[in-house]
Amino acid sequence: MDNFDFDTWAMLARTAPDDFEQRRRAVIESQISSSDNVRRLRGLQWRIDIEIRRAHTPLKSCLRLSTLMWDAFIDLNNSWKTLVGKDCKSTNVSSQPTRSAKVIHLVTEYKPRK
Repeated sequence: MDNFDFDTWAMLARTAPDDFEQRRRAVIESQISSSDNVRRLRGLQWRIDIEIRRAHTPLKSCLRLSTLMWDAFIDLNNSWKTLVGKDCKSTNVSSQPTRSAKVIHLVTEYKPRK
């Protein structure tokens, strides 16, 4: 998808969510179909779709998918550590990521620009 235009997709999502979803699925299907890992990618997309459906809100969806990615990263990191050996001192990578966050105030009221 070389010609991705975020603003166009964002506007479509706001103004025609059904069209957005249909186009999103078509692009995903096109990318999966053109891959060498079709079965694996279909399984991953199925898992992503399930997490989105279970979330009920866009924010919860984002958090669920973020957790899914972190879990996959931790698994990959643990596999790497197994391959290089537990006594590898050339890195400071821990088995669990440090999780911290700075809480910021979000604007709850939309004010259009003039």
